Formats: sequence, structure tokens, C-alpha cells
Amino acid sequence: MTNREQILRNTSALFLERGCKSLTMDDVASANGMSKRTLYEMFHDKAGLLRECILLMHKGNMVRMEEELAGADNVLEWFMRSLENKDEKRMSFYYDFFTEVKRYYPEVFMNVVQDVNRWHCELLERVIRQGQKEDLFITDILDAHQLSLQLFELSVAVTDRAVRNYLEIKHDRGSDCLMLFLIRGIATEKGREYIDEYLKNNKSLLR
Repeated sequence: MTNREQILRNTSALFLERGCKSLTMDDVASANGMSKRTLYEMFHDKAGLLRECILLMHKGNMVRMEEELAGADNVLEWFMRSLENKDEKRMSFYYDFFTEVKRYYPEVFMNVVQDVNRWHCELLERVIRQGQKEDLFITDILDAHQLSLQLFELSVAVTDRAVRNYLEIKHDRGSDCLMLFLIRGIATEKGREYIDEYLKNNKSLLR
């Protein structure tokens, strides 16, 4: 691990802990045992540092999700386990963090969100294609690319707090249930049987 990457890891934790507005470059320099001048030589400004930290966090999530997908027997197992192991408190924490980034650093937010969303759409398309090859997803409605865009747009909507409040979804699992029903809607008979059997053995997913 390079010194730059270690600084980014340390600073990412600080951003998440204190928020992007409150954390100063003085705080970052002090926490990393360096002068502010040296810090500015490495990172042009706070916005640039924040952007690199977010992209590093995203890279870590990408690696984790790719490893989990590669280790699953099929794409539905990967999807169901993702729901089952989802850390709602962590997700809420990240939501609050990115809400603050959007408010105080809109250019950084728009820049990184485009990269993150592009990757999620590409991953979703690969998952759909793999699921179609596994005879778990339908193939005669929309192609994988169009399906991935449609599902991603819907997933953003059902996980947005404003939408959840409007729909009076009170519990954290509400958005997961909606996503589950969306995935079940594009599943083949074989895929639906897999999902239903999984739910019978893991009823907490619907609570």
C-alpha cells in the first residue's frame, strides 16, 4: 500500500466520522502526521481529496461485490445473500454522508456519482446476462442493457428516503422488499422457484 493510499484510507474514515463540511485540511494533516503544506502538495484542495476518498471507498465496494458474485453458485444466490447480509445502519450512515457531499460539494457529488452509477449499471447488466444464461431471468421482454437501466432507475427510486416517506414505508427492509419483487418480476419460473424457496428458509427478509 502506497503512502498516498494510506492517507486516503485514513482520511476516508475521518470524512465518514466527522462529515465533509466539518473536517478541515488541518485535521487531515494532523491525523496523518504531516504538515498542511505537504498535504496540499499531494492534494490540490479539499474537494479533490474528498473525491479521491470517495472513489477509493467505491473501489473497495466494487472489489467486495465482485468477489461475492464470483463466489456464488448463481446470480440469485448472490442477490439474496446481499439482501440478507445488508447492514442497514451502515447504509443509512452512507446515505447521510452522501447527502452532505451533495449539499456542500455538488461538483464532487455529480462527478463521482456518474462513475459510481455507471459501474452499478454495468454490474447489473452483467448480472442479468449471467442470470439469463442460467435460465433464471427472462429473455423475451427487454434486452439485458435496457433491463439494467430500468431496474437501476427503479432501485434508485425505491431506496430514496423522500420516496419512502411518501409511500409511508416505515421500516428499513421496505426498499429491500420492493427490490426483491422487481427482481422476481423478471425471473423465469425456475428463478421464481429459487427465490420462493430461499424466502421460505429466510423469512426475516420480508419482515
